[in-house]
Amino acid sequence: MKNVLFICMFWLMGVLAFAQSSTELRPYWANSVPATPAGANYFLNWGVGEGYDEQEAVNAAWADALQRSLHELGVVGITQQDINTIASKGINAVVKFNRMKRRIVSATEPIALSGGRLKIYILIQVQRNVNGADDFYTLNAGQFRDAAFDRELKEYNASITGRYPFSGRVFVPGWAQFHKGSKGKGLFFIIGEVACVTGIVVAESLRASYESKYNSTHDAHQMQTYGNRADNCTNIRNGLIAGAAALYLWNVIDGIAAKGKRKAIMLGDARLRISPYAASQSGGIALSLNF
Repeated sequence: MKNVLFICMFWLMGVLAFAQSSTELRPYWANSVPATPAGANYFLNWGVGEGYDEQEAVNAAWADALQRSLHELGVVGITQQDINTIASKGINAVVKFNRMKRRIVSATEPIALSGGRLKIYILIQVQRNVNGADDFYTLNAGQFRDAAFDRELKEYNASITGRYPFSGRVFVPGWAQFHKGSKGKGLFFIIGEVACVTGIVVAESLRASYESKYNSTHDAHQMQTYGNRADNCTNIRNGLIAGAAALYLWNVIDGIAAKGKRKAIMLGDARLRISPYAASQSGGIALSLNF
């Protein structure tokens, strides 16, 4: 029984780890720091930070990236005050009597987290030796833009906030609503448009049929009957055309302006804690997953 429990526990840990890694968004340069040319007098490092607004998240990301970079430069004994000083000094700063030249070469848009928090990744360039070759600006910052990540981030943030960017999907009845997670509204627009178009076709077919019968008879009573029915079909057809146009316009406006459904759980922001426990009659390992 214990073996089964341990197997289930490790399987659960693997599933949760995979789920978290598969939903976590990060640019390619945060998975592997880009290499610099041989002999270059600079290096690259990345950092990530969280905060309740964009500036707070950027400051935290700066602190993370600078902490890594200062250790690589061999500057030790770094305090939070040193980090704050460097982050607020533009391109050049001095820490522990060492002049440091650095800049952000790439940064992500804020990533929405739970509780109104934001996460931002930054990639920074740091000069190795301020007295060495001045090749700092030979690095083309544009090469680090991750277009695939940017697209994925827009969709992810939209699913969290419910605010989706404009898309050509709005011009296809129901498509934008389905994309935003509003399946009920999507079905309403699709079924409504299909019903209107079907009604238009049927009404026009009946109108044409009654008009043909009207022209093929000489009976005054039948002519009046067919004529009235043709007029009624014409009115129904025109009403359905107006209804289809109004429904289509409503679909476009709703697709642009309406919010979508929000994700209830963000596994990319989950926290898994594993800890041993002991009680008077039992002991083992406790797992807690917080969202």
